[in-house]
Amino acid sequence: MIRIPTPFHVGDVNVYIVGDTLIDAGPKTAEALDVIKTIDLKMIKNVVITHGHVDHHGLAFYTKEISGCTVFVHEDDLSAVSDYKDYLMGNLKKYKAFLEKTGISREFVKQFVQYYRLFEKYGENCEAEKLGKTLETEEGVLTVIHTPGHTPGSCCFLLGDVLYSGDTLLPTISTNPSVHAIFDERCGLESFQKSLNTISQLPLKKVLPGHGTVIRDHRKRVQEILQEHTERREKVIACLSMDPQPLVEVTRKVFGEVPVSEVILALAECYNHLKILEKEGIVKISEKECYYFTL
Repeated sequence: MIRIPTPFHVGDVNVYIVGDTLIDAGPKTAEALDVIKTIDLKMIKNVVITHGHVDHHGLAFYTKEISGCTVFVHEDDLSAVSDYKDYLMGNLKKYKAFLEKTGISREFVKQFVQYYRLFEKYGENCEAEKLGKTLETEEGVLTVIHTPGHTPGSCCFLLGDVLYSGDTLLPTISTNPSVHAIFDERCGLESFQKSLNTISQLPLKKVLPGHGTVIRDHRKRVQEILQEHTERREKVIACLSMDPQPLVEVTRKVFGEVPVSEVILALAECYNHLKILEKEGIVKISEKECYYFTL
């Protein structure tokens, strides 16, 4: 495990060397580059990306330049790596449109746009190939397990009884389902929970996560996260009433005040819960100038 610093709230990202293969690559910052340079990159033949977030793929382009390696990512996250700049700006338009329908202030939307544009400097477009079902390394065959939820193309990699879990299973953080769920049915809370259950069924000795320390009891950790989801769902229901409320108001009641960098994650998680509750006939959603929710 090699810990690479990031400028993000989540803290260091873990990258792993498996023989001639590097799992994830960290963000494009001077501090991260200093750490990546301690690896003998010329021995790297493959880089496999757990998911299309820049703290995990930002330096894949540099690794490829130095080693001539092949970069692999699941096809559902391929554009996040190969067309990073356009992908980022395309998402910004969608996120801005979503925020404008939550009832949040125009001033905050402006702040978010300024914050989100900072992400452009943390990565570069990197030519990448679609992941197959397996990948051969010098230490054995990695089995690719598609675990959508955190992103559409999130994957875990199984080597014997060891799982490299990316951000799908973390030791202390309850990973957010993807913000993409607001406009992409391939991911979201339901997909994320299915992926957690898939991991729970695996006979594992340990899980090596994308952030934090080794997970020794993966089934216990999965159950803890699912329980957190259940408790969050109940809290969302408790915050609703017969009077229509905009999404931002429901989210404030559930999460309280959160930093700019976390607001869209909190809004998206509440939205995920509310859409599921709508399917179950518990909540009604009306869309005019913004989303309104009632029991």
